Amino acid sequence: MRPLLTEKIALESLNNFFRLTPFILFGTGASCAVDPAFGMEALKNYLVKNLSSDHMDDIQKEQWATVLDKLEKGIDLENAMYDVRDERLIRDIINYTASHVGIHDREYGTKIFKGKKQWPTAVLIKKIFDGLPDSKSVLHVATTNYDLLAEYAFEHMEIPYITGFYGGFYRRWNWNESIRQVTRIKQVPRQGTFRSVPDSKKHIRLYKVHGSLNTFICGSDIIETNAWVHETGSRDGFERLMITPGTSKYEVLHAYRNELLGKYDEAVETHEAFLFIGFGFNDNQITNNSIRRKLKDQKCPALIITRDSNPRIDDYISDCDNIWLVCKPPDLVHGSRIINSGFRNYIDIPDKLLWNIEVFTNEILGG
Repeated sequence: MRPLLTEKIALESLNNFFRLTPFILFGTGASCAVDPAFGMEALKNYLVKNLSSDHMDDIQKEQWATVLDKLEKGIDLENAMYDVRDERLIRDIINYTASHVGIHDREYGTKIFKGKKQWPTAVLIKKIFDGLPDSKSVLHVATTNYDLLAEYAFEHMEIPYITGFYGGFYRRWNWNESIRQVTRIKQVPRQGTFRSVPDSKKHIRLYKVHGSLNTFICGSDIIETNAWVHETGSRDGFERLMITPGTSKYEVLHAYRNELLGKYDEAVETHEAFLFIGFGFNDNQITNNSIRRKLKDQKCPALIITRDSNPRIDDYISDCDNIWLVCKPPDLVHGSRIINSGFRNYIDIPDKLLWNIEVFTNEILGG
């Protein structure tokens, strides 16, 4: 029979999880902790309000009308846009998405960089980063978000990070060159003298698997530039590289799989522990292959911290033997619920909001 879970066992287990160095994947919930406007519900409302069919042809009108009909029936944005195939309509959706996210990114970016506003997830990430063992110089972090809140926070905290691009005003995609930016020469004693060896500075490798506000396609190149982050529309010769909800995103991911997911896949394979923050497990491309195999078949330990659970998260909990979930109890106004399928019960802690990442960090790892 499975053992009984107690609050003492749960809190000790959560603390012990961080003796490992997890691969970190955060989703829109991490940005919603700053402002709910970064969430999918707000994006849905923005697209419905602003994406007009006045300039669409018949095919585009039909596909967009199908989206609107599904949304009215309560279908989520990801599945509502399942049948959007028209390239111009997809491009319009991308540009309107960038406009919506850019408005709020601009509102909070400078505040986060100056320390006047906190991106709460940064507190936990910095704890993990500062605690990296001497044998590890890299913390691997991935996100499906389009915004730049993590980068603003890393800059404020003076945490070195790379995103796979190198260069100046226009940065080109090349992970090897990007890694060289955090590589230095170290003098190592050898037989009474010294020899020079490359040594990696401690840093974060940030994988933006759905593209970003500052990522563009220019001909056959993928470019990162901050020049047009908050501009609307596309620049001449530059198209935004952002993977928006719907089936069409899989076609784009296939076309740019090496750039967006290649190093991400490699990093996932090298890890034996996983931390998910504000991530709803909506994206099969990101989770259903290597991550599901890691969690289910290899029984790698994992921790999910999110305000609200959902059926997809519940499936992972029931299918995998070593996942902890910290979330808000659906039947309580306050408090936290902690679940692990290895135990025959879950526990509710009514006086602690552990799903709040700041509270979690203070309670589990210390302020």
